[in-house]
Amino acid sequence: MNAVSYTAAAVAVAICALVALASACRAADADKPAGPTVAYLRVDGMIDALQSRYFARALADAQKAGVGTVVVHLETNGGTLEAGREMMSAALGVTKNQPRMVAFVDNYCYSAGALVAYAHDEIYLAPPATIGDIGVITQSAEGKIEYAPEKIEAVVRALLRSEAQLKGWNEAKLVKMTARNQELYRFDFDGRQEFVIEDDLPQWLRAHPDVDPQSKVPILGKDRYVLYTAQNAVQEQMATGVADNIDAVYAKLGVSKSSVLDLSPTGTELMARTLSGFAFILAALTALCIFLELKAPGVGIWTGLAAIFGTLFFICQFYQDLASYPEVILVVIGIACIVVELFVFPTAGWLAIVGICLGLSGLILSFMPDIGQFNPTSAGWGDALANALMQSLLSLVVISIGAAVIISTLPQSRAVRRIATLAEIDGTSAGEMESDASVIGRRAVTRTALSPSGSIDLAGRDISATTEHGEYLDAGAAVEVVAMRYGAAIVRPVAAAGSAS
Repeated sequence: MNAVSYTAAAVAVAICALVALASACRAADADKPAGPTVAYLRVDGMIDALQSRYFARALADAQKAGVGTVVVHLETNGGTLEAGREMMSAALGVTKNQPRMVAFVDNYCYSAGALVAYAHDEIYLAPPATIGDIGVITQSAEGKIEYAPEKIEAVVRALLRSEAQLKGWNEAKLVKMTARNQELYRFDFDGRQEFVIEDDLPQWLRAHPDVDPQSKVPILGKDRYVLYTAQNAVQEQMATGVADNIDAVYAKLGVSKSSVLDLSPTGTELMARTLSGFAFILAALTALCIFLELKAPGVGIWTGLAAIFGTLFFICQFYQDLASYPEVILVVIGIACIVVELFVFPTAGWLAIVGICLGLSGLILSFMPDIGQFNPTSAGWGDALANALMQSLLSLVVISIGAAVIISTLPQSRAVRRIATLAEIDGTSAGEMESDASVIGRRAVTRTALSPSGSIDLAGRDISATTEHGEYLDAGAAVEVVAMRYGAAIVRPVAAAGSAS
């Protein structure tokens, strides 16, 4: 096995080991502490696909741990409707009080965040907190913000009605958080109050023939949304109570902090979220560093950088539930096939093609959610595939541009050539390497097949080499060194075989 093979193996082992470590750490986080009674989840920032996948995974971990209560700490201005709907569905999917779902808002919780909050059995608010305003808006490519059409708002109203009916919140008040063009009324009769949204008014009056329609009291008019302060929410029975902080919530629930299973995002997971927007660049940098190592084997720095970028990429995707062992295995096998084709057992390019296909498959799958990844009939599968293909295409574009820059620019860099040459010297066992000028014009014999890269035997020294015009040469062919570039010899075949001079 030559230096390049060791390089590929080192990159593969490093990536697999670190991803396995990340998996073990995440599993360990879900197992501590022993015998918890309450699980703590933290949703902070924009409600998006990352938050949705985290919420579903953490909620599943909490149920697996057998806790009796799940406390979800919310602080968000909202986010995408799709992600909010997924998180709402996950919370509503928990059988009532199995475990009990409790939301805590210590600052603000609007739009999609409020949609998620009211999917809980109880809601506690800190004194300065506000909650509500589930107005649905769209933003154009030019940045113009507009209210969503009725077609979309009707869906959100239906979701809020479902929450109210399943969790016991007042349906009219909840619907008014998103029903911009409807009025909210109150009727006072038989010693009680009832709130009715404009859409429901005719049906409500038919069900209450003894109530005077003119006795309705307008509470909130059109073009306005329900938005509560903490005290208002409690008074209007749209929150369970007020709690100064999360410890006060635990006290109200009658549990000690020591019995809490902390499932809030870890530092590694938060880093993965931060890097998620640059995942395609990390994948491209991994490939480019491997390419550099193939061009200048023995340097070592490119192997290390490839391992770092590859590990960051897979950990980033792993914590987003986008990649796991199958994707890593596909990529590693793909790299191995290419290395074998180039340096061990040439197959006229067929093995390299297989390797490229496997690597691309692993890359594309690394951008698709693990759940439903191989189920084309699952909801959102088409959008997930389109996004994965787009991210993979961006990676390939970066790789192509980077490779072009490397080939055209770096070989002329004095510093890089110096590093590569020194590495080549360190990798030989026959003393000092002659200067580039003294090597040019000398004859050598190909030690491995050049397709078009491989190695040659020059006076007993094993040197990386590439054919001048990309042609294929069998092992044992006589060649002449025509240039030294980037620490590797550029060779052309000579008319007759002969021993190296």
